[in-house]
Amino acid sequence: VFDKEFLDAMLARAAKSSYKHDLRNSATDTSQRMLNALAVGTDVPIYRHEDTVETVICLCGRLEEIIYERDREAFKEVSRYLLCSHEGRYGM
Repeated sequence: VFDKEFLDAMLARAAKSSYKHDLRNSATDTSQRMLNALAVGTDVPIYRHEDTVETVICLCGRLEEIIYERDREAFKEVSRYLLCSHEGRYGM
């Protein structure tokens, strides 16, 4: 259950270091089901899942999701999404 107590504990851990909570059912579950808590100002490096898709949901706070495509040897930004729980934009 993702209640206020659970989220507050995750955010407290993230204040010290970004924190991931694994939602997979077993070690053989190959899905990308993770709940990430990020401290204010955290930058996540560009990465790409080749064989899976990713859903981004902002439960509290705000974040900017930037989508890139590989353009020869570099990455090119193709879209940007601002998610903010206070403004009712929760996911993409």
